Amino acid sequence: MDTTAAILAGGERIRTARTAFAMLRLASSTAMSATEEHPTATPSPRVIAGRYLLGARRGSSVDAALFEAYDPELQRPVVVKIMHPELSAKLELQAEFRGAMEAVASLHHPNIAVAHSWGQTEWNGHKVLYVVSEQLTGGSLRDMLDRGRLLTPSQALVVGLEACKALDVLHRRGIFHGDVRPSTLVFGDDRRLRLVDPGLSQVLSRAAGGPAHRPNDLAKYASPEQARGGDLEAKSDVYALCLTMLETMTGVVPFVGDSTVATLANRVDKLMPVSADLGPLASVLERAGRPEPGDRYTAAEFGRALVAASERMPRPAALPILANSLFGADTGSVGEPVDPTGPLAAMPGERPPLPPPPPPVVNGAATLAVPLVQEPAPLAATATVAQPVTTAAAATVADDDIDPADEFPDAPPTPGRTRKWFIALLLVMAAAGGALAWYTTRPEMRTVPDLSGLQLGVALNTIAGDFTGLSREEASETVGAGMVIRTEPAAGTEVEKDSTITLVVSTGPAPRTLEDLTGLTVADATAKLEAQGLVVALADAVNDENIPVDSVVSWSVPESPTSVAGGTVMKGTTVQLVPSAGPALRSVPDLTGLALDVATTSLTDLRLVIAQAPDEFSNDIPIGGVLRQDPAPGTAVARDSTVTVVLSKGPDLVVIPDLTGLDHTGRVAALQGAGFVVGTVQGNIALPFIGMNANGQLVLSGMPLLRGTTIDLFYSFV
Repeated sequence: MDTTAAILAGGERIRTARTAFAMLRLASSTAMSATEEHPTATPSPRVIAGRYLLGARRGSSVDAALFEAYDPELQRPVVVKIMHPELSAKLELQAEFRGAMEAVASLHHPNIAVAHSWGQTEWNGHKVLYVVSEQLTGGSLRDMLDRGRLLTPSQALVVGLEACKALDVLHRRGIFHGDVRPSTLVFGDDRRLRLVDPGLSQVLSRAAGGPAHRPNDLAKYASPEQARGGDLEAKSDVYALCLTMLETMTGVVPFVGDSTVATLANRVDKLMPVSADLGPLASVLERAGRPEPGDRYTAAEFGRALVAASERMPRPAALPILANSLFGADTGSVGEPVDPTGPLAAMPGERPPLPPPPPPVVNGAATLAVPLVQEPAPLAATATVAQPVTTAAAATVADDDIDPADEFPDAPPTPGRTRKWFIALLLVMAAAGGALAWYTTRPEMRTVPDLSGLQLGVALNTIAGDFTGLSREEASETVGAGMVIRTEPAAGTEVEKDSTITLVVSTGPAPRTLEDLTGLTVADATAKLEAQGLVVALADAVNDENIPVDSVVSWSVPESPTSVAGGTVMKGTTVQLVPSAGPALRSVPDLTGLALDVATTSLTDLRLVIAQAPDEFSNDIPIGGVLRQDPAPGTAVARDSTVTVVLSKGPDLVVIPDLTGLDHTGRVAALQGAGFVVGTVQGNIALPFIGMNANGQLVLSGMPLLRGTTIDLFYSFV
C-alpha cells in the first residue's frame, strides 16, 4: 500500500471510530433519559420521522426545542429542531413553514447552515413540524459572550463580514432572516461562521405576533421599524447584525429597557450610540444602525464597508471559539484558524482583481514559482478560502519529486564547434522569442484619473471601461456628501487596465458629539459650539436660583428635541441656549404688627435678610411688634437684600407727679416737667386746690398717663 492509500485508509478508520463513539454516546444519553423518566422501562432510543435518533436536548424556547441527533442512514450527527405542538397545529403556520423551507432548500452557501430535511411527524401523540440541520460543534457567539469573552473590533469585523455574506444571499432570494443575534451565529469545526435557521426564524417571529409579543431577550435585537409595528424587511436584519456586533465588543446591547415595551420604544428615531474607540468600524456601524431603513446599508453594502474598514485596522487574532457537542468533539476537533484577512467572497456586482502577468522566460528556462505567502485581496471571486502554501509544504513537494540519482548527474560530453554554435543560436532565438512573448503579452497600463469633487455616479461612469470601481465612505469637513474625496491608488498612479480602484466618497462632516453645556457661561458655551461647527441660538433669559447671570440654564436641539449630552448631530445643526437672568426679584411683604421671630421667618423664606433699628414707642403697635419697615411693603428687591424693621416699645406712659404743698405755679411746672400739658384752670388759684381732670376723668398723683396728656386743674371758687 502506497503512502496516499495508507493515509486514506487511516482517515476512514478514524471516521468509523468517531461514528461508533457518537452512536455509543447517543445511546447512553438516550438510555439515561429514558431510565430517569421510567426507572423500570427498558431503555430505547427516541426516533423522530422514522429515521433520526434523538440525543440530549440542547436548548428550548417558547416555540421550539433543539435536540442533538444522529442520522444512521448517512452516518452523521445532526441537530433536530421540533416546533411546539400548538404552533405546529396552526394551518397558516404549516403553509408558511412549507413555503419558507422550500425557499431555502436550494441554498448552498458556506456561511448558511445546511437544512438536510424538514416536514411534519408524530411526536408524543401530537403532529409537529421539524427541521433537521447540520450539526455545528464550534459553539455560538452567545457561548462566547456568556463566558465573558468579548471580541476586538477586528474580530467583530470578521464575524460581521461572514454574516453579511449569508444575509446577502438570503436577501437576493427575497428571504428575510428575522432573528439575527448571537445565538443564531454559530461556528462549525472548520471555524467558519454559519447563520442558522434561515426561513424558519421569520416564520416563528411572525407566528409570535412580532417583537412586541416576544421576550425581552429576543425583542432587544428588533429594528425601529419593527418596534413601530412595521413589517420585517431586509434592512431589519442589517440593524440586528449591527446590534450583535456591538454586543460582541462591549457586552451590552444598546437601547435595552426593563421590559419589551421599553426596549422597543427606546430605539425609535434614535441614532445608534457607537463609540469612536471602535476606530474605522465606528462609522460603518453608525450607518448600519440608523433608525430609518432607507438610511442603512444593504447587506452587500455593509459587507463592502467592512472590507474597506479592514484596510485601516490591525489583523485580528483567532476567534475564541468554544467547541461543544454530544458526540465527543472537543476543542481539538475545531480546525485551525484561517487568516480572516485573506481572500473574501465577492459581493454582487464586484469583480475580482486580475492575476499578475507571467514573468518573462529567460534563456529558455521556465521556472514554476510557488508563492509562500499569498497577498490578501479585498474581494475574491468565490467563497472558498484559499490556504497559503507553507514553506514546509513546498519543501515536502520538492523532496518527493526529486530522484536522488539526479542530484549529481554525469558531466555532458564535450560538444564540437558546430554544436556549440548551434546551441548558441538556439539560446539567442529562445531569448528573442521570450522577449517578444513578454512584449506582446505585457499588461495594458492606465493612469488613475483625478476624480476628486465628482459625484460618485459621475466618477464611476468616468472610469468605466478602464477600471473596476469600488467605493467606501468617509467623513469630510471640506467635501460635500456624495462627492469623491480621493482614490486609492491615488490619482496619477500607473496601474493595469481593469484594475480595481477604490473611490473614497464623502458622507459630509463627521457627526458632532454634544457636550453638557449647563452651568457654563454663555460665552464659553458659544465658543465650544462654534468650534464644532454648530450654530448657536439664544432664547430669552429665565430666572434661576442657582445658575449665575449670563450662564446656561439649559440647552436643546430644536431639530431633535430628544437629543442629550453624548448624542451626535451633524455640522451646522442649531443648538439653542437658555441663559440665566439670575434669581427672581422678591416683593417685600408687609411686616407691620408682626413679632420679630415671625417677621424673620417671613423674610428668610424669601431669602431676604432682616435688620433691626432702635425700638420706638407706639400707642398703636403692641410692645415687640414691627412698628415700621424699610423698604416699604410691596417693593421689588433682589434676593439677599436687607429689610430694616423698627419694633414698638408700646405706649409712652408718664406718672402724674405729687403736687402736695405746691402753689399753682409749682403745680404747672411739675406737670409740664413730667410731660403733661396743663389745660384749663377753673376756680381761684389763690384758694385751695381741689384736684385734676384728664379727658373728663378725675386723675390723681401717681397715676400713669400717656405723655402729652392734657390735665385740667380745679380750684375753689369761694
